Parts: sequence; structure tokens; C-alpha cells
Amino acid sequence: YRHSAGAQFVHRFVLFMPEARIDRAIAANAGWYTMPDPATAFPYGLGAAPVDEQALTAALGKRMTVLLGTADTNRDDPDLRKTPEADAQGPHRFARGQAFFAQGQQAAAARNVPFGWKLVPVPDVGHSNGKMAVAAAAQLVAY
Repeated sequence: YRHSAGAQFVHRFVLFMPEARIDRAIAANAGWYTMPDPATAFPYGLGAAPVDEQALTAALGKRMTVLLGTADTNRDDPDLRKTPEADAQGPHRFARGQAFFAQGQQAAAARNVPFGWKLVPVPDVGHSNGKMAVAAAAQLVAY
């Protein structure tokens, strides 16, 4: 489990190291994502990144929870990346997380491979590691 910038590490670790012995991973409220899309240039996608089809298939099958606070929608957060590439993922963390999950679903369906990720919204929580950690602990025991 990691929150915010730590969630950026978690989801990228799953994508780039799918052979790692990960039982469960939780990425909570990342600011932006490396999308599971080889057509989008790295770091916003997997284009020119060292992730081949076999690795992507394995990553899509990992048990990863994308944990999103439904109130993590502050566009004015000074720590929110506002590049055109990040903004293409959505206007805020909540939308970007949903887009990441949806692209993962689409990538798995296009390859006809198992999809192990799940999307868990945490109602009325903004960019709070403490509140997200409580939700993450429940996910770790429930998965």
C-alpha cells in the first residue's frame, strides 16, 4: 500500500516488475499514471518502455487495487501535476484513477487475458493518507 506519490511507485512497480512476488498491491490516490497503453509515450504510457506484451499481460493479471477517494477532486492542489499529458488522464486524482483502471480493463479485454485489478472508491475522502490507509487495511484482509 502506498498513497499519492507512493501510489505512483506501486502501480509502476506492478507494470514494470510483473515477475515480482506480489500477493496484493494497493495504489491510493496517485496524482498521475503510466497508462497500460503501448501507444502512449512513456512516462504517461508504455510506449518505448521496457514492458513487452508478456509483461503487460502478467501485470494486468496481478491483484492490484486502485483505491480512490471520491473527494480527491481538488484541481487547485499545488502538488497535482497539470501537464497536458496528465490532464489528458482527467482533471484530478479521482478521474485519473478511474481512467487508469478503465484502460487496464480495456487492455485485458483486447488481449483476452484475465484482469486482476479492482477499483474501490472511498466515499467522501479527499487526499488523506490516514483515511485512505484505513480503507486500504480493510482491502488487504478482504481481497
